[in-house]
Amino acid sequence: MNYPKIKFLINKEKDLEVFNSFNNETEYNPETLNWAFLNKYPELLKYKKNTCLEINEIELINFINSIYEKNKETINTNILKYEKNWELIEEAFYNLVNNIFNSCSWPNGKYIAYLTIWGMYPRFLDDKTFCIPYLHKNEKYVNVVIAHEMLHFVFYDYFYKKYPEYNNSEYNFFVWNISEIFNSLIQNSNEWIKVFKEQSMTYLQHDIIINKIRDLKINNIDLLIEKIISEVNNI
Repeated sequence: MNYPKIKFLINKEKDLEVFNSFNNETEYNPETLNWAFLNKYPELLKYKKNTCLEINEIELINFINSIYEKNKETINTNILKYEKNWELIEEAFYNLVNNIFNSCSWPNGKYIAYLTIWGMYPRFLDDKTFCIPYLHKNEKYVNVVIAHEMLHFVFYDYFYKKYPEYNNSEYNFFVWNISEIFNSLIQNSNEWIKVFKEQSMTYLQHDIIINKIRDLKINNIDLLIEKIISEVNNI
């Protein structure tokens, strides 16, 4: 069976796109501003207005360029390191995914991991690209991030085929909750931790559900998803 081969790329324009996308959504989740931008770059605080950063594009581009220039050596070193580290466990990862999704076929896409200077690592379902940290205090955790985003691509493809009624923008947040709980349960299972040696971080708002159903057997994917849907409906 063919598996996607992830490309690891450096692209400053992607970081510009990510900033604009998340900065425009902070009104819905004001805390995003802190963990995505300000905690990492407090110098951006001068641009804060209400729940977003009001910075013109030229200043933003100059800021991004300066961070890339300042950390050029680290970025160039780490992208090679992350690619090598992923290659060491990618076969095990695909086997784990096959065990859950019964030898799934991967959806078409670019499968690109972009290094990012920001504090969040979004994924883009349309083209199957995602972001990983250019620097992380725990180097092993980058593989967890990669696996997390790759698992999303398979999950969403499977979920929308099985539940097409949810493939509508009005259900985006609902499905996001389901997908994140699913990932947390899978990635923090014993089988996955044996491979990645690290637990995956969870969203605080999901911990009650995760703790409630963590002992459910994950080899029955349909039962697991049904249970998560039921619990998310009660949020």
